[in-house]
This record gives sequence, structure tokens and C-alpha cells, in this order.
Amino acid sequence: MPKSITIICNEFSSGLENSRYFLAHLVKRWNQQGIKINVTAGCNHIPADLAFLHVDTTVVAAEYLELGKRYAVTLNGRVRDILKTSISPYLLKMDDPYAGPVIVKTDANYGGVNEFIIASGSGQSVYVDPDVERPWRKREIMDSLNYPIFDKLADVPPGVWKNDRLVVEKFLPERLANGDYRCRTCYFFGEQEFAAWMTSPRPVIKSSVATAVGPLDEIPPALRAIRKASGFNYGKFDYTEVDGQVHVYDRNKTPVIGDKILSLLSSRKLDDFANEIHAFA
Repeated sequence: MPKSITIICNEFSSGLENSRYFLAHLVKRWNQQGIKINVTAGCNHIPADLAFLHVDTTVVAAEYLELGKRYAVTLNGRVRDILKTSISPYLLKMDDPYAGPVIVKTDANYGGVNEFIIASGSGQSVYVDPDVERPWRKREIMDSLNYPIFDKLADVPPGVWKNDRLVVEKFLPERLANGDYRCRTCYFFGEQEFAAWMTSPRPVIKSSVATAVGPLDEIPPALRAIRKASGFNYGKFDYTEVDGQVHVYDRNKTPVIGDKILSLLSSRKLDDFANEIHAFA
């Protein structure tokens, strides 16, 4: 059993207490077990039995990865980035012979918002009024609930292809008989897993816009294979199942959990997630 854990966050993090991060629910239980929890606000070494790399940016800066190496065990210490250009098998080029619908996203996670906030705070970028629509070739951030979907590649605006902050992916939705969309989400930590489904008339689904949610009894082996290959000890994968194929379209190493999904998790299951920390000590 670890006596202390250092959770490594970046300097722009607001911390974990009273946050929507899934990790906050585990920290609460670790505190109850008497484990000392240190939370950094920057690249500071605080000695502990193990560390948890919880840097909420798409790319983890090299100094945080190096900091992780100073601990005997660092969870998610191998996860360097979750850029679409690094992880997505669905990326398309302008001249690809693909006939299906496509979706335009930021290369960065969550519409690039976290990176933009950090860049603005450090003076590397200027404030952009979200109500003012910028040309596609200049867009730095997007509303991740409203990524635009096009019927075919030829419909994608030319400026998208000139903006290296944006990517175009195959859009592979899971549809219900009534026309609604369904996505699946899986939270995991070590051997602990919990999966749920969400439905909505909107094509891009998050817990906040889901009209119905429910637990899933089975988790596809493909998710475990991706976890193993990519070095995730902890996180969340979002995916669809279409014609018997699993399509993982989002990976998150610092996931939040909405109230709708949280309501599906029993206190005992949350305890099981928290107790998984002992497998790494």
C-alpha cells in the first residue's frame, strides 16, 4: 500500500478538489485510506511512493515526462500525447478516395481550448472572441460539441486543408432505429473498467447533451489492445460499434466524468477503482 502519491499537474491547472475530473473521486477515497496526496501546480518534484501524471494538455511537455522518471512508478508516464495526428486511424487527405461522411476536428484535444488558454496566459496567443467566426485557415479552437460534419470530402472548405491545427476524419457514427446517435465510453484504471452508452439526436455526444445513458455489460477486447499498445494505465476511451467493428475516436488521459455517467457508478465500484492503486505500489 503506498503511503504517499504525487499527482503531477501543470501550472495552469485549477487542481483536483471539487473538480469534475474522475481522478478527484479516487483522491477522496485515497485520503480516507490515510494516503498522503500531493498535487503539484507545475514541474515540481515532491517525493512520494508513486506519481500520477495528470497534465491536462494534449501534448505533455518534456519536462513533465522527465519529472515522472524521478519516481519509482509513474502512472501514465508513457503517454506523451493524444494528438489526432498521433493516434487516429481515421485521418483523411484532400485527395483520398473516400466516399463517406467526414468530420472536421482540431488536432488537439477538446477543440484545442486548453492549449489556447495556456498560450493566451503565457502571451503566446491573443484572445479570440468566440462569437466572431474566423476563416478556416486561421481557426485555433473549435466547439468540440459542434465539430462540423460534411457529406463528403469535396464539401470540406479549402481553408481546412491549409490549417495544420485541424484534421479531417472519417465520420463513423453508431445510429439507432429512431435516427438518434449512440456513443460508448469506457473508464479504466489498471484492471478496473467501467463502460456506458449515451444517446442523443446530436451527432457529437458528450454526457452534457445525452438524452439517455446506461451501463454496458461487455467491453470489447480491442480497447484493451489499444491501452496496452499506447501505455495508458488510466483514462477514458470513447468509441462506436458499427457493423461489428469497434471505432475508438477519442482517448483521454485526464478524463472528467459528468453527473449522468457518475450516477451509473456504485460507491463500491468507485472503491474498486481507488483500490487499484495498490496494484502499482
